[in-house]
Amino acid sequence: MALLEDIAPFLGVVFGALITLFVYSILWKENPLSRAAEHLFIGLAAAYITATVYDAAMKVAVLTPGRLAEGNIVWALPIIIGFMYLFFFTKKYFWLYRFPVATVAGIGAGLVVVGNIQTNFVAQIAATVQLPLWGVPMLFPLDNIIIILGVITALSFFFFTFEQKGPLGISARVGRYVMMAAFGSAYGFTVMARVSLLIGRLRFLYETEEAGFWAYYMIPVVIVLLIIIAYWERTRKPPAEVPTAAPPPAAVPPPTPPPVAPPEEEEKLPKKRKKAS
Repeated sequence: MALLEDIAPFLGVVFGALITLFVYSILWKENPLSRAAEHLFIGLAAAYITATVYDAAMKVAVLTPGRLAEGNIVWALPIIIGFMYLFFFTKKYFWLYRFPVATVAGIGAGLVVVGNIQTNFVAQIAATVQLPLWGVPMLFPLDNIIIILGVITALSFFFFTFEQKGPLGISARVGRYVMMAAFGSAYGFTVMARVSLLIGRLRFLYETEEAGFWAYYMIPVVIVLLIIIAYWERTRKPPAEVPTAAPPPAAVPPPTPPPVAPPEEEEKLPKKRKKAS
């Protein structure tokens, strides 16, 4: 046990560096190393989420005073709803799986709608109205004026009751530029967040050391593995194609007999011919 505790930091550095390099090997192309990292991540995430949910359910619904452990059977309801997810794997009772999905989707939709209205609508209006325009240093009133004008012009862009021309058209055009700037800054923040993740992994590779072993020592190991994989994919024989039997010839339908006229029409035919002659 003591030996495992001693080598655990070393193994953490080794496996952390390997998984990082395996994931970034997809920049070459999809390969067995990148797929192994993806599958390992999905498996660990599924196991971690399962353990976390089980621990939370036991603490909240069972072990907390006044809950299921003390006879309050109301708390058995969420546990039963959770177990109903397992009916997803049966065809006969699959319809029971819809109840927990509908419950979670309904509760989630209600929370999201209320939260979005409160944070993105009501709070935004209140924060805009309460912006001070005097009594503060000169720079801040200018910022507040820009925010107020940006909110008003962006809202006027979606005002379609009247034709957007004149002052309304100018305001809508300015609002379009404000939204373009907002979308561009949001995209820039997203890119910065992804680049910061990349920088964090690079710093891990070049700054992490354990017992004289640096994480970047694993870079040549992964390069050698990629060379072996590339050589193996280049030299292996493609799988032999299994010959498929030719489909049987389509059956020729029998010829359809000519239509037979009813007896009444056959009697009328000679009369029509005589009239025609």
